[in-house]
Amino acid sequence: MNKKTILYYTSNHEDPAFEQKIIDDMLSKIGDMPIISVSQKPMNLGQNICVGDVGQSYINEWRQILIGAKAATTEYVITAESDFCYPPEYFNFEPKDKDVYRYDNIWIMWLDKKFKKFHRKKYSEGAQIVKRKFFIDLLEKYLLKYPNWQIEHYKKSGSDYAPYYDASYTFFHGENPSVSIKTRNGCSWHVGGYEGGMENIATDLPYWGNIEELKSKFL
Repeated sequence: MNKKTILYYTSNHEDPAFEQKIIDDMLSKIGDMPIISVSQKPMNLGQNICVGDVGQSYINEWRQILIGAKAATTEYVITAESDFCYPPEYFNFEPKDKDVYRYDNIWIMWLDKKFKKFHRKKYSEGAQIVKRKFFIDLLEKYLLKYPNWQIEHYKKSGSDYAPYYDASYTFFHGENPSVSIKTRNGCSWHVGGYEGGMENIATDLPYWGNIEELKSKFL
């Protein structure tokens, strides 16, 4: 019996051909793991929940995640985003008893041709496995102050500006990177949490190869 459900969430703002490549890549690696997709346009992907064109924001993203977590029945949900490439080991990891696991090998790739390097990031909320009931409780409490869909982003003021601000997490390791692709169509073009040092900048990554070759698959 599956212990995890893939929770795929999207505002459907990416180029449809680009997003389909992301989905096809994911489907090639997950076997028979169940999928719940929460989208703003109808999709043929697992159990689809279409919330309508509510607009793009982090608040709406978190609400979509909450809806998907409530629809799932497994102990854990594993997040999957519409601009993220995942290696097989991300889906194969078996959580034990922690509330939040985050993949420890995250790299950023800007799709813009002028960016020639991958940059390592400490972690991403788009590459995590979370105990489903914990996730529901976390998001329900946070979204009490945002009761409606909204297109305004949350305000980064104070220590509690995001749902995860005080949630502890455990890293799980993968030799092959997960790659977050920045296309200018997501919630944000900017990225925080870079890892410093030249060892965290690369033109080639295990499993994915050269940055220009990977870009060419999505451009």
